[in-house]
Amino acid sequence: MKTQLENPKGLHQKYHIQKINSSGLEPLDEGFEGFVLRLDKGGDPKHVEACRKAVLTYAEEIKDYLPDLSKDLFDRYER
Repeated sequence: MKTQLENPKGLHQKYHIQKINSSGLEPLDEGFEGFVLRLDKGGDPKHVEACRKAVLTYAEEIKDYLPDLSKDLFDRYER
């Protein structure tokens, strides 16, 4: 993954993500790759709108596999 200096306007490492379970922090799988979406109303409105569309597409794709999570996402982010 490129750094922000190497690729300032493209895909680059920007966040450090940790997994939390009921016992505390849990190591991520080796090779874990994630992508953070901004879903609050702060920041650039066009960016946030795109992030919300992405999370709703995800919710649609998982509705049969993870129905509770899908419903929670629709309830929280659907207009």
